[in-house]
Amino acid sequence: MLANFRDVSIILLALETIVIGVILLLLLWQVRALVLLLRDEIKPILKDAQETTKTVQSTTKFVGKRVAKPAVGAISFVAGIKGAIRAMKADIAPPDPLHDAASTTVIHSDSVEKSPPAPKSPINE
Repeated sequence: MLANFRDVSIILLALETIVIGVILLLLLWQVRALVLLLRDEIKPILKDAQETTKTVQSTTKFVGKRVAKPAVGAISFVAGIKGAIRAMKADIAPPDPLHDAASTTVIHSDSVEKSPPAPKSPINE
């Protein structure tokens, strides 16, 4: 009886090994198909993405060189002209004696010490 159990166990083990081998071959076949799919599908997508990146870079350089730089130059020139016109239109006023330019504080007329009036001379009369 023990010999029959041993023989049946060996046969079942052999069948199990064959089934596992077939499943392993199917798995390897699927992995190969996946690798081929990735190679055939992903490589062109990556190539297109790289080409798009290069196109965007060259477009950015072109716009920066041909559009943005001249626009900034023109706007700067106009701003300079406006500043020059504004400076020429500004009134040239004598400095205000009540304004202390060194400390940029205003001296109010209440706090200014008044000097005594100058004596009248006979010449001015």
